[in-house]
Amino acid sequence: MTSNNSYEYIDRESIGESLLCKLCSNPFINPVVTQCDYTYCGACIEPKIRSGSNCPSRSCNQLLTTAHLKSNTSMSLTISILDNLKGSCPERRIDCARKDVGCSWSGPRNTYDEHMNTCLFEKLRPMIDILYKVIEKQSFHIEELQKQKTQLEQKNAQVEQQKTQLEQQKTELGQQTTQLDQQKTKLKQQTTELG
Repeated sequence: MTSNNSYEYIDRESIGESLLCKLCSNPFINPVVTQCDYTYCGACIEPKIRSGSNCPSRSCNQLLTTAHLKSNTSMSLTISILDNLKGSCPERRIDCARKDVGCSWSGPRNTYDEHMNTCLFEKLRPMIDILYKVIEKQSFHIEELQKQKTQLEQKNAQVEQQKTQLEQQKTELGQQTTQLDQQKTKLKQQTTELG
């Protein structure tokens, strides 16, 4: 069994040579055609173009450029059809639907139902969904409390500022009262002196 990215080939020998890239020896992925009509995986031929190499075909051996590449539409169509078929293949490897909550099972599609009947994460899913909702509500509540805390801190800062201003005004009032008392005392002295 060999693999190519997300593909797994159970019977590698049954894959026709015309579907194999001459560079990676795997079935084509995003096939492109060179000026000499050889088809390669796009990801296999692009590094050769960037390095200024010649065409890997022995019959061509011309300098490769991106201008010479064209999409192999018939091959792309065939691969698209194969991709659609792959989705229904009973041996296709798939992950458990509960991977998002921690299940690490991965296996052939034809054993998926059996796994789901014994998957602990599947059985715990209703409780996990409830916990996620509780966490979501608590997160929202925490955000609201943080906003309220920020508003209270701003109000406390305003109150502290007003207290400081009030203390300054008290101090000024005290000074003015002292000055007034001094003026009264002077006025009494002057009244006494005159009278």
